[in-house]
Parts: sequence; structure tokens; C-alpha cells
Amino acid sequence: MRRLGAVLLAALGIALGTDAVAVELEGTWYVLVHFQDEATNKPDAWRWDDRVWRFAHKGDRLEWTEYPIVQLDDDSGRFEAMRGGRAARVLGAWEPSPSQLADIQDGLSVNSRGEKTKTLRAGAGGGSWSSGEASGGDSAMVITYSETWTITGLPDTPVFTRDDSMGSASSESMEGRTEYKTESVDASGNEIKGSFGRDGTRSGRFRLIRTEASHGLTAAATSQQDLQRKAGVRALASSEEMRQLIRERVQQEMVSAGTTPSEAELDKLTDEAIAAATRSGSADEASSAVAKQAEGLFYAFAPRGAKHDDSVRYRLPFDPSVPRQLGQGVGGFGGVDLYGNVMSGSADNPASHVGRRKYGFDWELPKGTPVVAARDGVVARVVDGSTRGGPQKGTPANVVLIKHADGSYAEYVGLDIDIPVKQGQAVRAGEVIGSCGGTGGWRGGLGGIGVHFAVGRLDEKGEPETVDIRFDDGSQAGYVPTPGSYYGRGGAKAPKAELPPDGAKNPTQ
Repeated sequence: MRRLGAVLLAALGIALGTDAVAVELEGTWYVLVHFQDEATNKPDAWRWDDRVWRFAHKGDRLEWTEYPIVQLDDDSGRFEAMRGGRAARVLGAWEPSPSQLADIQDGLSVNSRGEKTKTLRAGAGGGSWSSGEASGGDSAMVITYSETWTITGLPDTPVFTRDDSMGSASSESMEGRTEYKTESVDASGNEIKGSFGRDGTRSGRFRLIRTEASHGLTAAATSQQDLQRKAGVRALASSEEMRQLIRERVQQEMVSAGTTPSEAELDKLTDEAIAAATRSGSADEASSAVAKQAEGLFYAFAPRGAKHDDSVRYRLPFDPSVPRQLGQGVGGFGGVDLYGNVMSGSADNPASHVGRRKYGFDWELPKGTPVVAARDGVVARVVDGSTRGGPQKGTPANVVLIKHADGSYAEYVGLDIDIPVKQGQAVRAGEVIGSCGGTGGWRGGLGGIGVHFAVGRLDEKGEPETVDIRFDDGSQAGYVPTPGSYYGRGGAKAPKAELPPDGAKNPTQ
């Protein structure tokens, strides 16, 4: 009711053409201060501080509670790690980002450590409140500390004053004053701005933002150690070394999901992962979550729940005049490691054809061999620029995705640089879309470099999965290639263990 009254008064003030807006203090406020401190070795540097104030009427008294430790869901930009695992406020006039501001307005969490509460009595005329006079020390041996909290200037331009005193009967008392002086109130009465000062040494500006009381103000479980841990992650993430590690982690997660981001996309995803890491305190969890979200963007061109046309027969993704060997096929193992040992198939191994990657084919092709479209379609995504290859998890690959008329798509992974087709370009079956580059971690199951080919779709939840397809050999049923066999000769399957023409071995390097 009090807040509603403040809004009505604000509306009345506008109607009358006045600038005055009545401030209703009751509720919860976020307090942000920007200041310079003449007592430091960097007097021209801007600094920041924040806290939470809560005002509540208790009969004819006003209860003012202060929480000096504020915790935001997104804590980025606020703290930096120091030696010994400590955290310090970032030197600068930190301002909340749009998402942080939304969190502030939506409701805050605080740490009860350092909480203070004063009960204020109303002054004459109702325009002021005070906790009473501070009492000094009356013993030569006892040092006392006291504070007086005062609010004046209500209802239009409140001034919040904190007078503190410390001393004893035998020593000179040390006194200080902190003052927040209102200069403007927004039309809603929910934001206050003004000047800030402390003992003539600190001076600057302050800003009060009302938070949603309906969410309550809770003593969060997050400890100071948690804040320091997050600050440590944030500081590490800002270093080039840690940024590279997070970048590699995001890349590994993407490749494990069967996708490969471009360099520009990877940079953007890394920035998002670093921001998420500073919020969660875990770089691994953040990069995994960001990569999962990025996977959806990677396949955004494909409709959910697409039904593959099973009557379609695919041509081989290379010139069939020279038979080529299938290194790994449907449900295949995980390829080979650096020492030539066969790796077991698993959902965590991006080279495995299991789970949603079951219906994939790794063709062993010499580097530079032209790769052709296996079906008519439109180029939906091109990832180019990688020159790396091998069995290591997370190795970037060059990729072309071609969308088909039924909403499915074909993926050609492991291409060489300088891919000739562009996004949005229509291609016909048999048209050259690139060449084998051996890029990425899709190393062939028999140890040779090659190109990974599969047809996929998005299920109803938007998860990509490969589709069981048949290649064209002139029959109605078509066929599914078998690992270790050679395929070509005009599209017909070559007998198992048959070598290419002239008895030459299938080159892999």
C-alpha cells in the first residue's frame, strides 16, 4: 500500500507539472557507489562499493538494516583474485550489465556476515528519522565504537547520514561521517541518484535501485570462500593461457557432439564460456553448457522432427571410377590411436559410430581427392580454415552440411581448406563440394585419413541424430557399405578385399 501511494503521488506530481517525486523508503534497495579516495596512492582512480539496505516500519519506528556483502548470480566484472586465495574489488567504476541489472531489480541474495540493524525514531514533522545520539567512551581503559544513522529531507530529497565515533575517556575521539545526498528521483520513485562523501577524503556518486520485495531477501548459502573461488576462476579466465584452455574445451565438446564451429564462432563461444565460468565458478561445467547451446545453433537450419525420405538412394561421396575403402561404417569402433591401436567405441569418443552417430561412414581417401555431393540439396553450413588432423579429441575439421528437400542434411567432415561452395548455394548430386584434407579427429578406422559422411536429422527435441540410409547400386533395396571393403566402379560395390586397379594400395597420406 505504501509503495502504491508513492506511485500515485509520483503520478500526481507529473500531472501538476512539478519535478518532486515522493520517496517511499520501505522495502529493499541495492546501493551502488562510485568514488575516488584521496587517502590512497591512486587518488584519481575510480572505485566502487555496493551493499543492500532494507527499510521496514515497526510500529512508529523505522528499522534500517544494512548488508555489506551482495551476491549476484552473474558476478563478472566485480572482483579479481589476489595472492593467498583472497578476492578484491576490481579497481574501476563498475556498472552492472543489463543481465546483472535485471537480477538486481528481480531480487537479491546477501551474505549475513557484517549485517547491521538500527531502529530509527521519527523527528518533528515526519521528514526525518534518527537512531539517536552516539555515546562516547566514559572509561579510560575501554575503547568504544558507536554509530548514529539519520535520514533527513523526506519525502522528496532524502539524505542518508552515518556518523561514527571511536575513543575512550583518556584518548581523543576519532569521528567520521558518511553522507548520501539525493539529487534526483525517477518518476516511479524506484531509483535514487545523488552525491556521496566520506570525511572529505572519499567523494563520488551513489545510486539506489529498488528490488522486488516479493522475492524476499534471503541469506544466501554462498560463502565468502565461494566468492573468492569465483574470483579466482574469473582472474584465470582473463589470462591468455586459461582462455586457450577454455577454448580447446569448448571445441572438444563441439566435436564430441559431432559439430565443428568456425574460428569466429569458436571465439564467440569461448567468450560466452568464460562469462558462464565466472558465474558458476567452474570452467569445465560452463564450457560444456555453452557447447550444448552452441550445438543447437549449429543445426538451426534444420527443422525439428524432419522425416527422412527412405526411398532415396545415395551416391558415393567421391568419384566412383576408382574404388575406395570404407574404414569405419555403421556402429563402428572408435578408430585408431597414435600407436595404431584400435579404440573402443563409446558415446564419449567422437570417432565412434554409436548412439546418435551410429549411421556414419569414414571413407579412406588420399589427400586432395575430390569430394562430391551424395544427394541434391542446398549448402546450409560451411566451416573452413583448419589444417589440422589426427585422432586427438577436439581436433578441428573443415565441414560442409547440405540440407535436403525432406529436412534432413548430409555432413561431409574432414575436408581440405578453401572449400569451393558457399552457404545458400544449390548443389546437385555428383557436384564437387571440396576435397579430402584429413582435417579433424575423424581418423579412419583402418588408420588412414579420409572423409566422414553421414545423413542426419533433428528429432522433436532438436537433438541431431544420424539416419539409416542406403547407397545406390542399381537395385531397389540399395546397400549398406561394409568396413574393410572397397566401393566404386561406377557405383557398384566391389568385392570384399578387392584392391584398386593395377593392384595399387589405397593411399592414405
